[in-house]
Amino acid sequence: MKSKIQILILSILLGMSYFSFSQQIDEIKLNAEKVKKFLPYMEWMHGGAQGFPEWKKNNKMLYAKEMWYLSESFYVKRNVSVDGATLDESIIYISRFENYRKENEEAIVSLPGFKDALVLIPSNKLIYKP
Repeated sequence: MKSKIQILILSILLGMSYFSFSQQIDEIKLNAEKVKKFLPYMEWMHGGAQGFPEWKKNNKMLYAKEMWYLSESFYVKRNVSVDGATLDESIIYISRFENYRKENEEAIVSLPGFKDALVLIPSNKLIYKP
């Protein structure tokens, strides 16, 4: 009798953790267009084109968090300057600019040669930070 109760409790806890995990992934909304732009960085970080699919399969939550960080932890503010080229956000490897990020307010980073600026969302609003 005691072992049946333990099995029942264990089953309930496992079920709850499964649904909790699923909800966490669902809460991280990824933009499919941005995922396509930043996928090369993820592949580079996790084993290249050969090793990445296996890593992604085994690390679904970490994949969602890291992809969110690479693609959603900043945005581009257009036409901040009159001169310069238009900034293609897919060339941004955001970790390079982490030292500019502020705790409670957005940080604006001007990039030489571009008329657009990079805006980092505050650290206290990040879902994930490596």
